[in-house]
Amino acid sequence: MPQRLFCLGHCGTLWSQMFHSTASGRTRRPGNSASSARWWKMRLLYISGSGRSGSTMLERVLHSSPDVAALGEFHCLWRLPPNAITCSCGGGFLEDPFWSDVLHEARMSTLEIAELKRLEQIVSRSRFIAQHGFNIERLKADPNVQRFLDLQFAIFETVSRISGKPVLVDSSKAGPRAWILACDARTTFVHLYRNPESVIASWRSRKFDKGLGTEMQRLSVPRAAVDWWKVEYSARKLAKQRTVAILDYDAMCHFPRETINKMLKFVGFNDLQSTAWLDTHTVQPGANYHSLNGNPDRFDQGPLRISARATDWSDYSLADRLSSQFAGRILASVYRPLTQKRA
Repeated sequence: MPQRLFCLGHCGTLWSQMFHSTASGRTRRPGNSASSARWWKMRLLYISGSGRSGSTMLERVLHSSPDVAALGEFHCLWRLPPNAITCSCGGGFLEDPFWSDVLHEARMSTLEIAELKRLEQIVSRSRFIAQHGFNIERLKADPNVQRFLDLQFAIFETVSRISGKPVLVDSSKAGPRAWILACDARTTFVHLYRNPESVIASWRSRKFDKGLGTEMQRLSVPRAAVDWWKVEYSARKLAKQRTVAILDYDAMCHFPRETINKMLKFVGFNDLQSTAWLDTHTVQPGANYHSLNGNPDRFDQGPLRISARATDWSDYSLADRLSSQFAGRILASVYRPLTQKRA
């Protein structure tokens, strides 16, 4: 039975320039560590949740383990033009040696990247999932789903091989794509639950993304509320068929080391080398971090300190404050954090 844990044109030219640059001599092979000996057992940890739910923070903690490579919001590989992507290592995507090696070795050309984008528009949609009855077996039988999976896992396997890391983290958070990835047994799921009032307030705040060179997207209160509801609905449906660890954001902020370690144990990553905790709330980020997109905190250097922060409503207009609080409290009454339970 499934188990659940609760509360714990122009672009084509740019791509061609990247693909025609040789990767010869730059590919990093697995070393002599225990993790590199297990790279062929690659596992994918997919983080789902609403935007502003702490996925970048979680993936940075996980990446501190010698066994983990965090990729950020991986779907940006085909969603964004290559010149709009800045790797978390600080380099532009087109010039990044790591991603050049990965795409070269995985034999991903402009055509395959375009195909990933086209297939996502077909299969990674809530309507498509609903038409298949929210049924993983029915989704598996669809040839477009299988092709979408084959292309993604060709890249994942190559990342694992080049980095020598057996566990990859994809923090894309998209609910429909979680259903597609659930069709492959190599995927494990963690869903981040954050109080809807805090999520909506975060969407209304201003934050500059130096990777994109502009402010992060700000959703309206109604759109942020609907997005939160859709994400929670989808995750709870998926948890009836696949093991999903639902990680409470507030618990993670108050007791980060304990909460994250329990989550890893629950999803069966007992053999993972330890994350680099300096104390109960601080992690030393791992090297070779090549996140494609996410919260701009991914560019930060030095120790990562995790702590709880209350919303400072003085920075919001009266309309934003009242509407965020009203919508958030209604949603929280519909979907509360679930208590620990095994189905």
